[in-house]
Amino acid sequence: MAYVLTNAEKLRRLHWNTALNAANSVFAQLTYFGPAFVLFLNALGFSNTQIGFLLSLLPFTGVVALVIAPLVARVGYKRTFLTFYGTRKLVTAGLLLTPWVLAEGGAEALLVYVTAIVGGFALCRAVAETAMYPWAQEFIPNTIRGRYTAVNDVVARLTGIASMAFASYVLGLSAGLDRFMLLFGVAVAFGAAAVWTATHIPGGAPIRKQQAGRISYRHLARVLRDRNFLLYMAGLGVLTIGTTPMASFLPLYMEREIGLDESQVVLLQVGALVGGLLTTYLVGWASDRYGSKPVMLSGLYVKVVLPLAWLLMPRLSEASLPVALGISLVNGSADIAWAIGSARLLYVRVVPPEKRSEYMAVYYAAIGLIGGVSQVVGGRVLDFTAGLSGSFLIFTLDPFFPLFAAGIVLTAASVVLLSRVQADSPMSLSEFAGLFVHGNPVLALESLLRYYRARDERSTVVMTERLGQTKSPLTVDELLEALKDPRFNVRFEAVISIARMDSDPRLVAALRDILDGTELSLSVVAAWALGRIGDAGAVESLRRGLDSPYRSIQAHCARALGTLGDRSSAPVLLERLKTETDKGLRIAYSSALGNLRAEEAVGVLLDVLVNTENEGARLELALALARIVGDEQHFIRLLRHMRQDAGTAAAQAITALKRRLYDVDTHLLDRCAEAFARDDFAAGVAFLREVIAALPPEEHTPAARAILEACAAHMADRRECLLLALHALEVGVS
Repeated sequence: MAYVLTNAEKLRRLHWNTALNAANSVFAQLTYFGPAFVLFLNALGFSNTQIGFLLSLLPFTGVVALVIAPLVARVGYKRTFLTFYGTRKLVTAGLLLTPWVLAEGGAEALLVYVTAIVGGFALCRAVAETAMYPWAQEFIPNTIRGRYTAVNDVVARLTGIASMAFASYVLGLSAGLDRFMLLFGVAVAFGAAAVWTATHIPGGAPIRKQQAGRISYRHLARVLRDRNFLLYMAGLGVLTIGTTPMASFLPLYMEREIGLDESQVVLLQVGALVGGLLTTYLVGWASDRYGSKPVMLSGLYVKVVLPLAWLLMPRLSEASLPVALGISLVNGSADIAWAIGSARLLYVRVVPPEKRSEYMAVYYAAIGLIGGVSQVVGGRVLDFTAGLSGSFLIFTLDPFFPLFAAGIVLTAASVVLLSRVQADSPMSLSEFAGLFVHGNPVLALESLLRYYRARDERSTVVMTERLGQTKSPLTVDELLEALKDPRFNVRFEAVISIARMDSDPRLVAALRDILDGTELSLSVVAAWALGRIGDAGAVESLRRGLDSPYRSIQAHCARALGTLGDRSSAPVLLERLKTETDKGLRIAYSSALGNLRAEEAVGVLLDVLVNTENEGARLELALALARIVGDEQHFIRLLRHMRQDAGTAAAQAITALKRRLYDVDTHLLDRCAEAFARDDFAAGVAFLREVIAALPPEEHTPAARAILEACAAHMADRRECLLLALHALEVGVS
């Protein structure tokens, strides 16, 4: 039985792959995959068509994957990779002889020589990467693939930024070929270091003979019957044709049309690397948590509009470099979203792990063929349109315009195709975008980092509180995790924090589980939280909570049902209120009925109000009755005014009644107001009783009339009854 790497072993040695990518980033940026190489070919005097042909060799040779994939599997992924990965570094060292070849053989010999170097490197690269793709699927755990890719990319970008800064400095020193030779020499040294680090990566063993027999050319053909794979490849292919030539010849566009020098052109690559660096960890984290597809598509939508930015940027201006750097930053962020999202989707959803050899061979060959064609066509088109000039609408026409126009159209087409690829998560692009527009996403991301760095219970409680304060859906997973924390205070704070959040099905379900659970101290606050969130999905659990053997849970469930406006619970609450003897439950039921505007409960609530001794409870009961009458805010405003100056507030309320109570003697209202204004509450209450008695029965609603009649008897010694009567007189008019 073949040895299978454990996740622990993979994680223990992943840093070697990170080191490999860091060293290789320097090699790649200083040679074939950085702007310096295009500038080098241009300095040699090669035409656009010749440059496109040379660049096309890099992807074109990927078609050999179809031929060598079964053999690579039998020889072993690691052994094959190390052999050809090392060989391609030796081939690249041949670039150091370019000045000698040019001096001895001339331009024609130089073209043949550079073609041989690039072709040899491309062939070795194709074989090495045919081995690397399935090997990488083996030694990187899927559970952390997005985050690891992000961390890996951060390290590679940092070394890439350093190498681009170095290249920009070197290219600014002189105008000869020696500056390029220095870059290539440094690149080869870092390439050798990359080969050494690769020897420490685990896995990649040869596939057993009986297993290798299954990796045949027939199986390679069967890959093409996978509709989901074909959709992915079609979208990738259209995108490659649209963007690869544009990206390859962007350095020449910046130099010839925008007016930047070679050193400044190389700085644009630094801008792109920095842009990706700023977002790479967020993108990797998001793809692991929310899925690859929404991350991938978000990057593509940005890439659709980037060619417009390149076309419309200022030319031959002092602002050209700053604007170009700004666009490069955005371009880098979009590229990393596309790269991490699409690569993770490929490994996790598109390619079955048990068939990785044949799928990756077809994948690599296809992108190589498409990439090669795009480079050749791009160079040819650029030479064909060499004389293009003029203007069109808001655009300046130049030889590069067709490349950018094609980039816009084909990138948009790739979005359509890739949006149909099967996703690895249920989250849509619109839902993913919504994560960053609700609440405070910046504070949420900061809080997430600090939450995981919290060292003790107190700091964890504080950060759990902050998670809720952000009101961002980005913190939902951490709040759910906090609910399972072994520390009670953290769990308690998590419930409180969830109550601050907008409604989320997972949060509501978690609170319902707590309410139905056995941890009573949390069940009580969970009932309150469900009411505060305001999600109707909690109603059934709260109704069940009314039958809990614990009064505190019953009380909070009743209040929550009132907050949620569950009118169907009103009859049950009213019946319980009529027979309940517990004072706390009576207040809770009354408050809930007030929130439900249950007019049928007015009589019972008035009876509870009259027989309640606690002043705070009476005020809550008065509020419940005021809610039934209507305009809760009027009651609260009147209450606040009476707390500041009861007599003046009552006098002003009586005076205001003149506009509503047309059937009452205004002189009576004036005497009542005057008595309250002098703080003569005994006289004021007496006059107010006369006012209530003088009201026609049809003047107020039945609920308001019942409240006025009950309050008239108790206004003298119950200030809340006076308050409630004034509210009913004003608001309860029919």
